[in-house]
Amino acid sequence: MKDFLIKMFTAGSGVSSKRVMGTFGWLTCVFICIYCTITKQAAPVITETLFICSTSLLGVDSVIKMIRGYDKTS
Repeated sequence: MKDFLIKMFTAGSGVSSKRVMGTFGWLTCVFICIYCTITKQAAPVITETLFICSTSLLGVDSVIKMIRGYDKTS
């Protein structure tokens, strides 16, 4: 676990911190929605913002890969 955390915050290690944090945020949103459904409470407003931010973090890697793969000569 310690090795994974160190690799997550080291550039070029293959483990994407954006992907890890995006997944963690997304799972947190799912947990909040399930909990609020079971207890019949309204979900906090911050859940929407957390969901948007975490899904954006999950998509950032795809955008970066597309930009790096762009060849200016073609």
